Amino acid sequence: MHQTPQQTREFVHALRDRAARMPRIACATLWVTPPFTSIAAAAEAAQGSGIRIGAQNMHWADEGAFTGEISPLMLKACGAQFVLLGHAERRTLFGETDEALNKKVLAAARHGLGVMLCVGEPIAIKAAGAGEEYVAQQLKLALRGLQAPCDLQVLYEPLWSVGEGGVAADPDYVGAAFDNIRRVLRGLFGAAGEHVPILYGGSVDATNCARYVRLPNAGGMGVGRAGWNVESFVAVLANALAALD
Repeated sequence: MHQTPQQTREFVHALRDRAARMPRIACATLWVTPPFTSIAAAAEAAQGSGIRIGAQNMHWADEGAFTGEISPLMLKACGAQFVLLGHAERRTLFGETDEALNKKVLAAARHGLGVMLCVGEPIAIKAAGAGEEYVAQQLKLALRGLQAPCDLQVLYEPLWSVGEGGVAADPDYVGAAFDNIRRVLRGLFGAAGEHVPILYGGSVDATNCARYVRLPNAGGMGVGRAGWNVESFVAVLANALAALD
C-alpha cells in the first residue's frame, strides 16, 4: 500500500530510464505491481518499455455484488498484464484460502491474465520439517484444474521472511524449496512444468540478491521493501545482473 498514481508514474519513468542504460538488462524482465489505483498510470508509463505491470490481487468473478473487490475484466481494462495471487500478507492478514486462490487462478487464465502465484510456509511448519509438503499442497490446490501453465510464475516467499522484521532465507534452503517446487510443477504439467519460472521473495535487497539468482531453478526475485524507491531497486537489479556473469 504505497504510492499515489503520480508517484507510480514517476517511479516507472525513472525505472525505465535507469534500466535502459544498465549492462545485461536484456537478460531481465522487470515487473511492478502497484495498488489498484495506480495500475493505469503504471501501464501508461511503462508502455513500450517491456516492464510488466501487474495487480496485487483480484476477485474471481467477472462482476457482481462483491463490494470493494476488483474483477479480472477491470484489471485488464486498466492495463494489467498479470496478477499476483496468494501473497503471504493476503493469506495471513486477510484469511485467503487455497480454495479461493484456485478460483482466482482459473479466472485469470480464462481472461488471459498472467499469474504470479505466491507460496511459502510459516515458521512453525519450517520448524517441524514439513515445509516441502506444505508448499506442495499449496501448489496442487491453487493450480487444480489448470490445463496448461500459460504465463504462470511461482514466487516462493516463506512467511517468516516477508515484511517488517522478516529474515531472508538461507540460499541453500531456498534452493531445496526451488527443487521441490519444480518437482511438483513437473508432476502437474509434465514437460511444460520445466519452463515455469520460479522466483524467490522475502527480504531481498542489494546485499543478498546475488546469492539467489545463482541458484539452480532460479528464475528471478520478488523485491518488496527494497523496491519502494528507484535507487534501492536499481541497486538490487544491478547486483543481480552482475551475478549472472
